Amino acid sequence: MIGGRGIRRRLSHRASSLLVLIATALAVGTLTPKASFADELLADFPVDGAKGSGIALTVTAGETKRVGVCPVTVEVRAIGPSFGADRKLTIELRPRSVLPSQNTFDFRQTIQLGESDSIHREVLEVPIYYPWAQCRVRVLEDGVVLPGDDSDLSTPVFLTTDNIPELTLTIIEARTVDSDPPDWQRFPDCRSLWMASRGERMPPHYFRPQQLEHEAAKSSIQNPGHSSLAIKTVHEDRLPNRWTLYNDTDAVMVSVKALQRIKEENPTAMEALRQWLATGGVLWTYGDSGTAELNDLFSLPNAWERLTVSKIQEASQSGLPHNPPGMGRNPGPRQLEQRTLPNASLQHPFLLVEGARSVQKRVTTHPYLAGKIVCIDDAFPFPGSVQQWSTIAAAAPMQIGTENRLGFDIVRGDSNFWTWLIAEVGQPPVYTFLGMISLFVLLVGPVSYYVFLYLKRLYLFFVFAPIVALICTASIGLYAMIADGFGSRVRIRHLTLLNASGEGVNWSRQTYFSGLRPRDGVAWSRETAVYPLREPQLPGARSQENDDPGAAQVVIDGDALRLQGTFMPSRTQSQFVAITPQMDCGAVVARRGKGIVRVENQTRHPIASILLADASKRIWFAEAIDAGSAADAVAMLPVDAARWMTTNFLDHAPELPAGYQDASQSELLRLGNMRRLRNTSGPRSFTTANVGGLVEAMFRSTMVEQGTPPANHFVAMAEVPADAIGIEGAKPVECIHLMMGELRFVGDPDPVSQSGAPADEDTSVTKDETAESAE
Repeated sequence: MIGGRGIRRRLSHRASSLLVLIATALAVGTLTPKASFADELLADFPVDGAKGSGIALTVTAGETKRVGVCPVTVEVRAIGPSFGADRKLTIELRPRSVLPSQNTFDFRQTIQLGESDSIHREVLEVPIYYPWAQCRVRVLEDGVVLPGDDSDLSTPVFLTTDNIPELTLTIIEARTVDSDPPDWQRFPDCRSLWMASRGERMPPHYFRPQQLEHEAAKSSIQNPGHSSLAIKTVHEDRLPNRWTLYNDTDAVMVSVKALQRIKEENPTAMEALRQWLATGGVLWTYGDSGTAELNDLFSLPNAWERLTVSKIQEASQSGLPHNPPGMGRNPGPRQLEQRTLPNASLQHPFLLVEGARSVQKRVTTHPYLAGKIVCIDDAFPFPGSVQQWSTIAAAAPMQIGTENRLGFDIVRGDSNFWTWLIAEVGQPPVYTFLGMISLFVLLVGPVSYYVFLYLKRLYLFFVFAPIVALICTASIGLYAMIADGFGSRVRIRHLTLLNASGEGVNWSRQTYFSGLRPRDGVAWSRETAVYPLREPQLPGARSQENDDPGAAQVVIDGDALRLQGTFMPSRTQSQFVAITPQMDCGAVVARRGKGIVRVENQTRHPIASILLADASKRIWFAEAIDAGSAADAVAMLPVDAARWMTTNFLDHAPELPAGYQDASQSELLRLGNMRRLRNTSGPRSFTTANVGGLVEAMFRSTMVEQGTPPANHFVAMAEVPADAIGIEGAKPVECIHLMMGELRFVGDPDPVSQSGAPADEDTSVTKDETAESAE
């Protein structure tokens, strides 16, 4: 009996061990990385047998799954010791999609080769407006294709904007000097992050594998299975020098100490990262020194916020998938969870269950213009808990997703195209045409008949009628051309966000109309990200642009980005969204003293009127402040401020044209509307409150939903800057420039009464406003 019991115990022990090993193997198996995707090879010149160019050239395209910019790397190598002379090469790309697209274009950029150089490497920023299925590459010199430098057959590529991930994360890999680096240089262990992205909480069997070493952790970025997350890396020494190269990224993760080193050793790359963050990116940082270093790096006021417990709990639950039984993702038994987790002894146990208040103590956020910084107060928060990463991923919902930030469907067109048109052009002169037709009928009919009958030349009637018809037709055509003119007109909705340090971002929606197509197209600075916005395209519909190679061109001309050809057709309204970060915009300063507030406009924009709120949310108003000048402000009641803000926003808000749909049905005027961004080819749709774009939503929230500026903020109306217009000499029509941002108060506040208002004023702060300020 004793021997039998011993055997059973040994068998039971071995069976338990075997079950644990199987569970561990299955779990680790799900973490086994897949092969990473390499850059797509577009061309390798010269082709076999071609001679005479004296150079070899390789063109590769980086992986991207979002609308924005595709980094295309061109590497030119001399066949010999050097290039032998200064040379200018034009790189031409012809990306094409399987289905027709209204935005099909050819891309051209000129690169310069130095006489004494033997190799030249340059990254081209090629726009992604539609999925690429094929791409033809040509190399030209002095307008002539180099021998052997033309891929006659388009190279298949797989750059797609379908089935895009909900969150794209870029990890900045810190430079290390040994195999066991300090925490801030170690590569993040992303296994818990993957589980959070899949909505998983706890498997039936709990296991705690050892912490991954630095090199082993690099494999954890590979997707272990179906997930809404995509992770890629960029080395600290190979960071982009232009912010647009981050365009396909939602969030960047890096340690605070690595950021400090980047700022000291590579300020250009740091500037590009700041610009991307300002336009709506999200920065995930971690370190054990608090937020003081981030305040210095980004010139932030010490106004960090902690997420509420309810939001953390909601974030932890919202990602849970509703899987049917048998899918293998069911949470473990409650009893096992209670029995196992209190015995956790590792510093960062894998699959650790963490309470909402614990996450709240370590995670803080701070806005940075249109973007947001998320700080984790931990030297190395990896792998961390699923609750931690669910909270961090949900900390900035408005900034996640290119489509979410833009608020438009660039690939398939968007019905909001019709909400920002130039009303006075392209309209048929109905009453003029009716008058001319009526006159034609009378003249050709009874008048000419009786005149020729009286002259006894009735046979001339058959000659007179077609001549008059031809004259009337020509008159109608000439009238149409003269009525709209031959020049260009533009309607711009220009929104500017500023902070107290003078950094800013410009978000501009622009509609152009030209009687004759401008030869140079529409141009912006290369620091601008431009997206052509078209009317919705019917599935399977053919377009002239898709069938006519070279009809539309994107050209990099020095420091200018030009969209030419059918991007700006004659006598047709064309619309674009342009986003430009500016790190030297200037600030708005309010100086207090002796019962008055004097507003200084240190920006480059003349301000027509401005509304500002101090720390106590007292409202002040000023008018007519030129750039570099100042004006005295007067106190304003909150109700008057709300009326000013709401009126100025709604009077210039995008809306459908008269006759298209009743104005009350305009999608942009329905507050709180949730709009579905269409993704018919993918497995899901995006739902967003960012109607019209992230920055547009921020202005709408402040000016209409809140009705007053936040404390130490301002809202202003200003002149549209001339450099925002893409066609020189274009006539502005119904343009609007709204500014909003942080305000710097200088001087001591005036004495206030018990109600919170100055002793000689009638204004007051309501309880609701005080509560809102406290939040």
